[in-house]
Amino acid sequence: MQGVAVRRMVSDMKTLTVRDLSRKTATVLDALERGETFELRRNGKAVGYLTHTAPEPERRPDWRSHFDWLKKQKVRGGGFVEELNEDRRRQRAREAAMVEST
Repeated sequence: MQGVAVRRMVSDMKTLTVRDLSRKTATVLDALERGETFELRRNGKAVGYLTHTAPEPERRPDWRSHFDWLKKQKVRGGGFVEELNEDRRRQRAREAAMVEST
């Protein structure tokens, strides 16, 4: 997702520069305690948001169901998981051949 800009501008959101934050930290913190929200900008670009509410917890990926789904994807040659398994088999065979040749 690199290069994708997400703007979550709310009608009552104020913009704040990094310089303002540095020089007026106490004033900004007081405003945050009152429930105000700020969009933090550096060099004219939004770099973050300051808000009184905590961010949503980050979801952890469910890898087991993802790999189960991948296994069900049947493509010519056995699918993506089969390709990975084949690459692993080839790598093990190469390593075994190197050990035998020494």
